[in-house]
Amino acid sequence: MSWSKIFTFLLLIPFAAAAQDDVDVFLIARNTGAKELANGDTIRVFGFAESLGEQPGVPGPTITINEGDSVHIDVWNVSQGAPHTIHLHGLDVNQENDGVPHLSWDIPHMEHGFYNFKAPHPGTYLYHCHVASTIHVQAGMYGLIIVKPSDGSNTTWEGGYEYTSDYSYFLSEIDTTWHTDEVLLHAHDTTMTVHPVSIPVFDPQFFLINGFSDQQLEEEQVAYNSTVNQVDHIRLTNIGYCGTRVIFPAQLNAEIISSDGRPLSTTEVTDTVYIYPGERYDILSQPDAQFNGTIQFEYFDLNTLALKGTQSIPAEVSGFFSVGEQTIDPFSFSLVPNPTNGIVSVGFDLAQAQLVGIRISDVMGRLLENLPAQKLGHGSHSILLDLQNYSTGAYLITVLLDGVSTNSEIVILD
Repeated sequence: MSWSKIFTFLLLIPFAAAAQDDVDVFLIARNTGAKELANGDTIRVFGFAESLGEQPGVPGPTITINEGDSVHIDVWNVSQGAPHTIHLHGLDVNQENDGVPHLSWDIPHMEHGFYNFKAPHPGTYLYHCHVASTIHVQAGMYGLIIVKPSDGSNTTWEGGYEYTSDYSYFLSEIDTTWHTDEVLLHAHDTTMTVHPVSIPVFDPQFFLINGFSDQQLEEEQVAYNSTVNQVDHIRLTNIGYCGTRVIFPAQLNAEIISSDGRPLSTTEVTDTVYIYPGERYDILSQPDAQFNGTIQFEYFDLNTLALKGTQSIPAEVSGFFSVGEQTIDPFSFSLVPNPTNGIVSVGFDLAQAQLVGIRISDVMGRLLENLPAQKLGHGSHSILLDLQNYSTGAYLITVLLDGVSTNSEIVILD
């Protein structure tokens, strides 16, 4: 067979890569929303909805996509005269799809605008209207964008950190004096790059997490719940006009792994994260003790650094986990010998649950290998784990029990 025929044949063979999809997103931009505040008052808001009969939420719908997806956003503007756009904040898109009106285009009343892009690196991003953005963002025209790995797994990015649960905390504020017709219904001149609008000094009275504050946070179950040694992913996003100081309980062992959708070359373990307007941070938590506490959010003025308001959400870590309808003690196991020259026996008792597999990670929690139970040839009390192909160092061994990640133990390979 000639080389040309071989080459032609190879072109016809599909590559064994993760599936990349066409994702269609439909958003309706509206100027006639209403939001109930924690004190029972209702204010006017702008926002995005997914149907005409839906009240636009603050924030708008979360867009979740996978790396490599071809994303098509159709925005229908039904806002009675006010133009709108979608700015894809932090995403690597071309100028035409960036949503800054005078550098691309805007969407007039009763017309559709279409944004097209290929989903970039996994991470946390956001979208918002960029027409008179100071006003329209405060009015409520924003939402979260989550890009997951190409396989949609609970991993931060390909070759990154594996986690069990994913939490998103979207931070903003509301100044009710900005939610009046005098401010929101200003004239729009599409030929001008700057809209001269008289607005009051920004002095927020309500401080929001995912659009809620105070007792609403309990009603909407905006809380962190985990178990000892479970790895969780926490996304922090700030779209407000204040800075926010987020204080984690020390028992969570919070670790910053990514900033603005890009992995950090050096991660940072810290109990306090400062997040400013437009920023996003990805945090890993791995609690080391059972406790009941709170995650604190302190909103401060960017000019004076004065504290403007606080919020807190419950943070509960259990020392137990569920298998089916049972609640059992944390699963423990032994590694013998440890240190090892390559072959280690993982000893356990499976009287209460079924083994799913073994996970091998480096000491930073990055997944190296996931071994399903059917490949382990295990008995009811032990598994022989072969680490001879690994280089000298320390590794985390995690037993996966009925889909629940249990305690991790360190093995030293010498």
